[in-house]
Amino acid sequence: MTLTLEQKIGQLLFVGIPGKTVDDETRRMFETVQPGGVVLFARNIESGGQVAELTSQLRSMSQIALLVSIDQEGGRVDRLKNMFFPTPSAEMQRVAMDAAMSYRQGELTAEILRLLGLNMNFAPVLDVRYHPDADNGLQDRYFGSNAAKVIRLAGAYLEGLQNNGIVGCGKHFPGLGDVSVDAHAELPVVKRTRDQLWAEDIAPYRDLFSKLNARLNVVMISHAHYEAFDTTRIPGSLSHNVVTKLLRDEMEFKGLTITDDMEMGAILNSMDFGEACVMAVEAGEDMLAVCQKTERIYQAHEALVRAMRNGRFSERRISRSLNHIASIKSIASSPQHYSEMALSRLSEKMNDLTTLLKTDEAHRRIPSQG
Repeated sequence: MTLTLEQKIGQLLFVGIPGKTVDDETRRMFETVQPGGVVLFARNIESGGQVAELTSQLRSMSQIALLVSIDQEGGRVDRLKNMFFPTPSAEMQRVAMDAAMSYRQGELTAEILRLLGLNMNFAPVLDVRYHPDADNGLQDRYFGSNAAKVIRLAGAYLEGLQNNGIVGCGKHFPGLGDVSVDAHAELPVVKRTRDQLWAEDIAPYRDLFSKLNARLNVVMISHAHYEAFDTTRIPGSLSHNVVTKLLRDEMEFKGLTITDDMEMGAILNSMDFGEACVMAVEAGEDMLAVCQKTERIYQAHEALVRAMRNGRFSERRISRSLNHIASIKSIASSPQHYSEMALSRLSEKMNDLTTLLKTDEAHRRIPSQG
């Protein structure tokens, strides 16, 4: 189908919605913006049947195939925990150091998400664990304290996800492990050298870009400033040096790039929101996550349409992102038919995995007696 300029720009937005049902506000936003993706949060989730109905309605309102995602990492980032048994954290997988268990968690997560009508997961976290006690929003979300462990476990998890029909998304490029503040509140600054970043933080991305069975096709760019790449205090998500020169040109990444939530404090507390959205596209981002307030979705959309008309980026530049988005949509699986019994069965299997990991963790933490 032929898209209008407004619809093309709408495809660049990965949005949040306010509630557990499609209300008039959400319906109007879809009609006006036609977003390329929707991400669900705990505020959108009550029960399996309700989520399946919600995702079905969202897809029916979209004139173009829709990416429907969630942050279902496990542990502290478990959007489904009020619906059934908690999902294991990456920290539990890190302690177990068993790639088969990581694969199993990815596999079960994918089966659950497809049953609920989703086709993408904003996971795994590929950050390296340098400061386990830092108040940076990443506690228990690390798969490893070095690149090799992250590659092994996060790679297995990603393979489990994608072999079972859910597109994974590696985050937070080029690495958030060495920060002491949370980007939800303020802009973190990463002082690691380029060589340090390349050898450790970026290594999981380099490896997973080349995997046959677990190729990473979607990358989320962090809202942290990287002194190694920019002298001005700019988030990596808005940096041409990070998104285009490093990721696209040097690393030859051909997949889809997404910003972290543009409504985080790292953005809102340091610059104008509309201008930040334009800068993200100028930097080379394909999609912008705008997850909290509907009025900011309109703000982002209007700022990008205006910037396009004013010549800040070209039709060719937008077409490149639309091609990346279409490519991911073409590999996203269709949802499975919802069944309460199937969801209950999967929930029990995930609980069995959690119990197994907890037992393994306890054994590893108890000093040997002999």
